Amino acid sequence: MLAFAKINIGLTVFGKQASGYHDIEGIFQNVDIADRITLSLVEEPGVVIHGDLGCPAEQSSVHQAIVAFQRVWGDCPANTGIEARVAKKIPSGAGLGGAGADAAAAILGLDRLFDAKLPCAELANIAASVASDVPFFIYGGAAVVRGRGELVEPIEPRVDFGLIVVKPSWDSKTPQAYAELDALRNAGELRAPHSARKLGEERCLAQPTAVLVDEYSLPAASWTFQNDFEHALRRAHPEYASLFEIMMECGADFVSMTGSGSCFYGIFPSKERAVEAAKKFKELLRGKAKRSLLPTTRIFATQPLARSIKVSYIQGCSEDTRSDKERPCYGSD
Repeated sequence: MLAFAKINIGLTVFGKQASGYHDIEGIFQNVDIADRITLSLVEEPGVVIHGDLGCPAEQSSVHQAIVAFQRVWGDCPANTGIEARVAKKIPSGAGLGGAGADAAAAILGLDRLFDAKLPCAELANIAASVASDVPFFIYGGAAVVRGRGELVEPIEPRVDFGLIVVKPSWDSKTPQAYAELDALRNAGELRAPHSARKLGEERCLAQPTAVLVDEYSLPAASWTFQNDFEHALRRAHPEYASLFEIMMECGADFVSMTGSGSCFYGIFPSKERAVEAAKKFKELLRGKAKRSLLPTTRIFATQPLARSIKVSYIQGCSEDTRSDKERPCYGSD
C-alpha cells in the first residue's frame, strides 16, 4: 500500500481546554508523497514490524493500529501472525501526517487482509483510538477536520494545482509547538480564535464548512487561509522568513505552514510549474548564502490527490469485488 501525506490548508487552533487538548479546524488535503506499507500473514504468532520508524516498533503508529484493529475484529487465526514492512518517504516531525497515514494504511490493509468489510465509520472509530489525525486518512482526498481531528467532513478534493513542499533542516514536535503557541497567547502576544458556536457538547467552530469550501474553490492566489502555528514557529526559527521569501520569488500563489511544522509549502498553477519552481528554489537558496540549509533541506515537487491510500495485491491475494458503496472510503482515483 501507498500511504499518502497531507497538508493543512488553513489551521485554526482554539484555546487550551481543561483536558489539556486543543480543538482545531481546517482543510486537510492529501498530496503525492507516500510511505509504502506491506502487510502479510505469517506462520509465527504475534506482530512483527520492519522499517526505520524513528521509534521502537511496539511504540509505532503501525503497531498501535494493528492492536486497535484486532481489539475490534479479533486476533489472527491460531499459529498465525502479522508482519508489516514500512518504507518511509514522508519526513517525520514535518506536519505531513506520516504516522497517521501509516496507521490508517495498516487499518485499511487489515480490513482487506481479513476480508472484514467493516463500515467506513467503524474503521474511522478504530483510527480515532490510535491518534486524532488518523481518521482523516480513512476517508482521504480532502476534508474539513474539526475537534481533535476525529470530526471529518469529506469535501470534493481539488487536484488542479501543483505544489512544492519544503522540509527544513529541523524537526517540529507537536507538543512543543502547542506549548509555544499557548505561551504566546498567555503573554498577550496572540489571541485564541473565537468559537462561533459549539459542535455537539464541546467542539469549537470558527467558520461554517460552506465558507471554508467556497474559499478553497477559489484560485490559490485569493486564499486568506492562515495556520495558527506559524507565528510561534517563525519565532522559534527566524530562518522561515528567508525561506518564505524564496518561495514567493519562485512564483508561488500561496505559501503556508502545514500542521505544526516543520514543513511549509507553496501552491503553483500546475505540477509542471511546481517542478520548474523547485529547481529555482534550490538555485535561490544557494544564491542567498543559505548553504548551511542545503544539505538537510528536502524539496518535494508534488501534486494534490483525491485519495489517501493506494492498495495493490501480491502473493495471490484476491481482487476486491465489492461495489464502490461497500468499499472503505479512502478516496478515489
